[in-house]
Amino acid sequence: MALLGPLLGWSLLLPATAANAGADNSNVRAETPMTAPLAPGESAWVAVVWAADKTVTNWSTTVSAPAGVTVSYPTTRGGADTSLYGSATLVGKTRDFTAFRLAVPYSQRTSFPVTVTSTYTLCGDNGQCKNRGQRNESRTSSTTATVTVPVVPAVGPPFTQETIRVAIAAGSSDFQQISFTGGQTDLAAFSVRVGALPAGLEVAYPGDRAASTLNGGSTLVGRRTDHVGIRFAATSLPAGTYTVPLTISYTAASPVTTTGTVTLVVS
Repeated sequence: MALLGPLLGWSLLLPATAANAGADNSNVRAETPMTAPLAPGESAWVAVVWAADKTVTNWSTTVSAPAGVTVSYPTTRGGADTSLYGSATLVGKTRDFTAFRLAVPYSQRTSFPVTVTSTYTLCGDNGQCKNRGQRNESRTSSTTATVTVPVVPAVGPPFTQETIRVAIAAGSSDFQQISFTGGQTDLAAFSVRVGALPAGLEVAYPGDRAASTLNGGSTLVGRRTDHVGIRFAATSLPAGTYTVPLTISYTAASPVTTTGTVTLVVS
């Protein structure tokens, strides 16, 4: 199952599994007492594994979490719930999983529970519903499980500057993209501005703002790459290689300002 994340198009944190009691004669049950750990400030997809003795259909799962923790679902179902990875049917004697995304606030320092409620239709032993006159064999049932989400400190740098070198023609004035990849956690209000410039070089930011913000929004989402745009006007700058200082600001648990550089090649 560790290979399923790339197929889904997003990063999925898969848990270990353990037995848990079911609720009806289908014996639908969650087999995940604990998800993969998350860090304060992290948003990531996590999974709950399900099993059943008899086939059930029309699967839907919703999740409730403590105040401050945001739950979101795959947009393929409209964003109001999630279903199983394989389909909306859980075949008897097999396993499948539901995935949902949790955004943990920086203020959340300890593990917390989420309540996972799954509804489904039980349609006989083989999962096939059959009408008998005015009567339909199918009936809706549900089961609820409490799953623990461990919270552990983040590891690694808060972000990585991917673009360390840009090139422009002498006498030109063009926007250049400088890319950044988030670390484990989300960084809000991410912006970049340049520091002291060599004589003959001027810069500008989109919308004539005082700094450049990310192309995709104000937050550098963990493990994702985005870029800022900066206009370099080298109308009076001789050809050569220059080190341009950067001031990078963002908000994690608190506001942070740090520095970086980008090499500007003028030819």
